[in-house]
Amino acid sequence: MLHGVRFLRSAAAAFARLAHAIFSTGWALFFMPLCSPTSASTPVPAPWQQLQPARAKVHPAALAVDEKPAGCSKDQLLQVSSPAAPVLVLPAIKQQAAEKTARAARGRPPRLAIPPPVACAPGVDPFGAAADRETDVATELEAQGEGFCLASRRGVRHAMEDGYGVITDHNIEGGSQLAFYGVYDGHGGRAAVDFVADKLGKNVVAALAAAQASSRRQQQSKLWSSPPPLEMSEEEEEEDGETVVAAIRAAYLTTDSEFLSQGVRGGACAATALVKDGDLYVANVGDCRAVLGSRGGVATPLTSDHTAGREDERRRIESSGGYVSCGSSGVWRVQDCLAVSRAFGDASMKPWVTCEPEVSRRRLTPDCRFLVVASDGLWNKVSCQEAVDAVSAAAAGASSSSVGSCKELVALARNRGSRDDITVMVVDLQRFTQ
Repeated sequence: MLHGVRFLRSAAAAFARLAHAIFSTGWALFFMPLCSPTSASTPVPAPWQQLQPARAKVHPAALAVDEKPAGCSKDQLLQVSSPAAPVLVLPAIKQQAAEKTARAARGRPPRLAIPPPVACAPGVDPFGAAADRETDVATELEAQGEGFCLASRRGVRHAMEDGYGVITDHNIEGGSQLAFYGVYDGHGGRAAVDFVADKLGKNVVAALAAAQASSRRQQQSKLWSSPPPLEMSEEEEEEDGETVVAAIRAAYLTTDSEFLSQGVRGGACAATALVKDGDLYVANVGDCRAVLGSRGGVATPLTSDHTAGREDERRRIESSGGYVSCGSSGVWRVQDCLAVSRAFGDASMKPWVTCEPEVSRRRLTPDCRFLVVASDGLWNKVSCQEAVDAVSAAAAGASSSSVGSCKELVALARNRGSRDDITVMVVDLQRFTQ
């Protein structure tokens, strides 16, 4: 029994010495290729490397000099990374970490460059000042001419997008005297409203001149058969009125076509009034509006807003392949985009948003005192009757063409919370009835 115990102790001691020798020999073989002073001898791989599967080798060009282990020269580092030598583990780990960081950087969005805030005096809007410098359009505008007055004020948007146009006391061939007034409300920039304000009135005059020349040629051809009558019959007057309405429609469509040919974005709404031979012709596209003020103080709307919420406009749009939807704010829009269903421009919304105007004709009488033509910045906050009442009250002690009545309406809409551009024009109709 005693001999058995001694035998087991001596066997355990022998195994311990053998394990110590194997462990010491393995570490020596591992460090020998790295730190051996001779580079001609072939390095011996460590036992643990012989048992592991082959790993991806790192090209020597990818190893930086500062990544080599301490005590190893550059030549030894290249020798370690040769195909016959063991792979250096530390640079591979660093390279994997660098690749991981690069992948994370590629997935990260670029850092935003936020400019410093604009230094300005208290109470000054830096965005409004920049918009005025960019567009050269005044924040407030007053105008007064023969038979009309106007006041305009920019809203909180980045640029003023309202405009107007006036042609007074123009004689066309044949002896007809006419006057043209228009208020325009642009959207998507000033390109459309500037173009329409410059071209529409001229196109209306040109279309009327062409229609007048054609009518005169027809009358001359009738002279050969019978002498002309002293006065126009009701039928001839009606025919002449229809000719003027057709000329106005043609002028609207021509202006729209000319603007679209330029390939410029944006659009514009309009409300215009033409006075010719004692007749008042009012046309509109969009939500600009014209309201007649009578001697009794009664307001008579002469236009109907072209909005996507109108039942007849919805049917027209759907019949042409478009659609109308109502958003969460309760505003109806064409193709989920535009709130008006008729306007100049808006090339991407054709043919659903057309420029075909609605035109009405009215014979002027002494009861017709003035006409209020304004953009939707006024009508969204002020009713038609309130507008007529304000102009009538302002005209009690002065002429109805006084610019004070327009400024009062602009201030009224702004005080009620209108944030849109506001343009108000008042036309004196008494000068055409006297």
